[in-house]
Amino acid sequence: MEYFGVVSLSTLWLLLALRYTGREKWLASAKLRLLFIVPILTLLAIWTNEAHGLMWHQVVIDPSDPFPILYWMRGVWFWVFTVYTYLLLLLGTILLIETVVRSHDLYRGQAVVLLIGALVPWIGNALYLFGFDLFGRLVPTPVLFTFTGVAMAWGLFRFQLLDIVPVAREAVLESMSDAVIVLDEQNRIVDLNAAAQSLIDSPTSEVVGKPFSQLLPIGLDSIQRWEERSETRNEMILEDEDHKQYTFDPRVSLLHDRRGKLAGRLLVLRDITERKQIEEALRLARDQALESSRMKSRLLANVSHELRTPLGAILGYSEFLRDGTYGSVSEEQVDILEKIIESTSYLSRLVSQLLEQAKIEAGQTTLNMLPFSLQELVERVESKSSIEARAKGLSLLFRLEDVPNIVIGDERKIEQILLNLVSNALKFTGEGEVQVRIYRCDEHQLALQVTDTGPGIPDDMREEIFKPFRRVDDSVTREHGGIGLGLAIVEQLVMLMEGRIELETALGTGSTFTVFLPIDYEKETL
Repeated sequence: MEYFGVVSLSTLWLLLALRYTGREKWLASAKLRLLFIVPILTLLAIWTNEAHGLMWHQVVIDPSDPFPILYWMRGVWFWVFTVYTYLLLLLGTILLIETVVRSHDLYRGQAVVLLIGALVPWIGNALYLFGFDLFGRLVPTPVLFTFTGVAMAWGLFRFQLLDIVPVAREAVLESMSDAVIVLDEQNRIVDLNAAAQSLIDSPTSEVVGKPFSQLLPIGLDSIQRWEERSETRNEMILEDEDHKQYTFDPRVSLLHDRRGKLAGRLLVLRDITERKQIEEALRLARDQALESSRMKSRLLANVSHELRTPLGAILGYSEFLRDGTYGSVSEEQVDILEKIIESTSYLSRLVSQLLEQAKIEAGQTTLNMLPFSLQELVERVESKSSIEARAKGLSLLFRLEDVPNIVIGDERKIEQILLNLVSNALKFTGEGEVQVRIYRCDEHQLALQVTDTGPGIPDDMREEIFKPFRRVDDSVTREHGGIGLGLAIVEQLVMLMEGRIELETALGTGSTFTVFLPIDYEKETL
């Protein structure tokens, strides 16, 4: 019965070496069963040796020594089995030596313990078999197995031998910037990479085998919450000795053995401290930008409101003086008053644009949908724009095509859209004409189209001109006035009314702005 262990020892040693070094696919091979053929044949040869003498053909007792010595006259199969045994021993040893070379300190120590425990009795046995009389006439193998027991005990208590093995060690790259920690089913640290060791700030030999909660107590609750889920993500905040906080994105995956039983957890901690700092900086910048925008809107509204009253007074008194209300004035004084009235009117329009922009940005602009006369609206726009057109020698033409007189919409905002488009066209047209065409697209859509013969708009400015305070010519010495709010207000009002605006332009031939607005018509006018 003792030979059950003797014949299978070398084969089991090789299987242990394969499992320990992570060569699981070799263990799954059906050809591995062939390794047991020689041990089985050897066991049969031992049990039937009296019939053939293949293992030993003679046994002799020598009583000449103080202790009688038993001699075995070895047979042919004995040497076959011996060579086979040492080949398996050599192969397993090579695998462990390779692990010693590649592994870090913890697993190097485990492998060395295995090598010492296995090689000491085998080396003693080999010396005895091949005639090296180092131990007298005593067979040293059983005695030397004492060293094996001591080595294994040291490995079990010092290196967690056979409890913590380097399974999938090669899959955990030491160069990873993420901290990788492998836990067993009891949340003890089984393995970790260099980044994790730096995070824990303790030598590897002092960390492996200890409960995770003793080293990173902040993360223990998170680990417990992850027990029922195979994979999850959250944030973990750790604090170093200097009370500096670091934020990690932990990713935990449950590890199962081939039978589906929970074997442990793989914890990957990605340092996202810098990312969180950037996100916080962006949030603060966004909040500051929003606050600045709100302050700008309030400033525009307050300044515009405060300017409108004195500008209105200046304009009114200037007109009274020009008309002779307070006495006669000379022609020269009339010319000066006309310039005052013109400049004041220009400033009043700018203030109105600033106030409108402030209301839009503050979200205070609402629609007032009421019936109004489209014809009267066009007449007002024409009256306000014709003075500027005549001053520049431009033709200003208005056409209404197939539109009813009464429509339902926000009259003031539609007038403002049309007036801004016409004013913009007149401002940038040096010669030629400006045409205004208003037509009905369908029963619920109205089109306002303004075409000029100006210089046109470059392609790279098609979107820029609709942004507040942007102009095609933004230089200080630009020829035309304005602060770049006319088209911006047009687009924002069009969007408020759920419409759209289209631009057709070419350098040197002019531009056409077409605004499409959803408008309801009075039933009796259809």
